[in-house]
Amino acid sequence: MTTEVAGPGTAGADRSRGVGAVALVNLAAGGVGSVMGLLTAALMGRTLGVDGAGAYFVVVAAAVIVANVAELGVDTGLVRFVAAARATGRDGDVVGLVRSGTRPVALVGLGVVVVGLVLGLLGVHPDALPGWSVPLVALGAAASSMLAVLLAVTRGLGDALTYPALQNLALPVSRLVLMAGVVALGGGATGAVLAWSLPALAVLLAAAGLVRRRLGTRAAPSGPGVAAPRPPTRELWRFSGIRGVSAAVEVLLEWVDVLLVGLLAGPAEAGIYAVVTRCVRAGEVVQQAARLVIGPTVSGAFARDDRVTVRRVYGLVTAAMIWLAWPFYLLLAVFPGSVLSAFGPGFGPGGPALAVLALALALATAAGAVQTIVLMAGRSRWQLMDKSIALAVLVLLDVVLVPAWGITGAAVAWAVSIVVDTALVVWQVHQGLQVEPHGRPMLWAAGLAVGAVAVPALLVRLAWGDRPAAMLLTMAVLVPAYLALSWSLRERLGLPALLAERRA
Repeated sequence: MTTEVAGPGTAGADRSRGVGAVALVNLAAGGVGSVMGLLTAALMGRTLGVDGAGAYFVVVAAAVIVANVAELGVDTGLVRFVAAARATGRDGDVVGLVRSGTRPVALVGLGVVVVGLVLGLLGVHPDALPGWSVPLVALGAAASSMLAVLLAVTRGLGDALTYPALQNLALPVSRLVLMAGVVALGGGATGAVLAWSLPALAVLLAAAGLVRRRLGTRAAPSGPGVAAPRPPTRELWRFSGIRGVSAAVEVLLEWVDVLLVGLLAGPAEAGIYAVVTRCVRAGEVVQQAARLVIGPTVSGAFARDDRVTVRRVYGLVTAAMIWLAWPFYLLLAVFPGSVLSAFGPGFGPGGPALAVLALALALATAAGAVQTIVLMAGRSRWQLMDKSIALAVLVLLDVVLVPAWGITGAAVAWAVSIVVDTALVVWQVHQGLQVEPHGRPMLWAAGLAVGAVAVPALLVRLAWGDRPAAMLLTMAVLVPAYLALSWSLRERLGLPALLAERRA
């Protein structure tokens, strides 16, 4: 983006920051956040066991669903509309857009806290939690929703560092540290859930201070004869309303299977399955980094009707996503039992489920940041339709397969829903928006991951089995070899072009 962000002297810095360099920052921070998430899951598994971990993840699943619904979809709306306002020289609209977006979310968050308080007083709460903890969990969910909206404002303003610093570093690190202390003191599942909820309040205060400071330099012009700008708040909420429903469906896609497994198969199975899903979702840090970086760029390009920039960035980012994520997913698929052994005894039955989901998410990664392109093009209705179809497929298959196959059935159900969702959105981007990535770097990235990682890892698995020692030896050999081959093939992979790409 070329518009000034935070005051004199910052525009040039923003222009000189490449998409690839910003992606690396977000990727590194997201990687730390994913590691913190895995360590948290391991802590829960080793200290609480499969039953305690199941209780913890079921409550967290409910809190995450509430928090995402309470965002009302305005997080994505603010990224799109603030970025578009800056790209088209309408900086005076920004403050009005932010006010229009944050106030309803604050009111909904207050309602969530009130409902939590009432439920606690009435004694309506999960068996794993005492009644007094419900309002605190609700407060954490409300804080998380407002935090997401404020961080969306920073992204729309072109700030590529605040989101990873707070969402991917400060929040997960503080949660892990607090959880470790609480569990060490015997807090159990209740203490762990509260330790997950409360750090969002502190991070929210930090985000609010940063946004207030950033907006202080963007006040609309005022004075005699100066007409107050009219920000497109109606358009913001028309877009965000649909996106809010879509986001609710999306978070249900992520967590409803954990709730269904707990309901249909019991808390122990839910604990195993939740750990499996946390493992595979650690690989989504690549997709999240791509989404955070190219969202404002793609929004600005669509606002200028610049399809060339969208296609170029889409192709380069997709190749990089395959190059980074596929080795991780392929190793998970080859050594699922070894990975799950790190979370403590009793998680081994999740091996087949982990392999199935790893392959499904590898396929979804190959589609690139298609969800971001659809949203930044203003087609939130398309995404709502896609996610609703995928959710219906997931719930239907869960009800049929979980009683018969347990957590493996849940994994198959989610994998099928992932394939359905990916196929729909890829068709929409390619045919509806006429945006197709350049395929050659993508093919090189896929070929490199399969040839240099999947094939050797499979040979080791056939020779020595799914053992932690075999997995660690494979990684010790393949990781440096993969990096060396990537360096020699960097031009064919499109990596220098991505690093040189300027933000729109």
